Amino acid sequence: MGSTNNWLHWERWADKTMLFGGDLLEALVILLVGKWIVGRIIALVQKAFARSKVDKTLAGFIINVLNILLLVFVLMTALSKVGVPTNSVAALIGGAGLAVGLALKDQLSNFAAGVLIILFRPFKVGDFIRAGDKEGYVLEIKIVQTSLRTDANEEVIIPNGVLMSSSIVNKSSLPQRRAQVVVGVGYGADLQAAKAAVLRAATEHPKNIETVNPATVQITNLGSGSIEITLWAWTEEADWWDFQCDLNERVVENLRAANISMPFPQ
Repeated sequence: MGSTNNWLHWERWADKTMLFGGDLLEALVILLVGKWIVGRIIALVQKAFARSKVDKTLAGFIINVLNILLLVFVLMTALSKVGVPTNSVAALIGGAGLAVGLALKDQLSNFAAGVLIILFRPFKVGDFIRAGDKEGYVLEIKIVQTSLRTDANEEVIIPNGVLMSSSIVNKSSLPQRRAQVVVGVGYGADLQAAKAAVLRAATEHPKNIETVNPATVQITNLGSGSIEITLWAWTEEADWWDFQCDLNERVVENLRAANISMPFPQ
């Protein structure tokens, strides 16, 4: 009788082992085939993004997230075949995700801002922007931070959340940019001659663009020791800095050539 019970016990154990072995083999097949299918899907998505105009940073992030989600789905399917309760696994993953999200809430804010920057493109690499008290040329736009190069050749790294929470001035978004020169002349000066001398600094400059907005000069302030004259002139955005510096120099030279005094600042 004892031998019979032992035999039945071993027979049931063998049946369960064979059944579990079959489930395990099926789970392994699901993992292998699923991983191959995920690879094919990701390859197709990569080709689609390569043909589209979607930003490479955003495309890379979407592909990575899609790859993780698909692999998790394959893993959950395989685990269910060997009797692992997928609800518990899903709850564990969800709890871990919530904990990570709370710990990285600032980084998630930067990430969300990075997605908005990539989607709406308030600026691009190479643009000169000002945000808060920082300004410079955009070197690189990443999903959580943006790098600027200042005029002093310093690299400034700004979290995208901080960047998007401030007003952004993009000085490169339009093809032309205005230069401005403010100079003071004495109260005894010939104002018409002074204005003409200041205006010539722009009209005789090869990079001045008269067809867009003609150069303009006006009396803008009556100070305690001088009369303020302001010159506005337009040039191509790429030429703006050199143009601005040239105008400063030419205005001084033209006023001196016309024997018009420029009082020292008080």
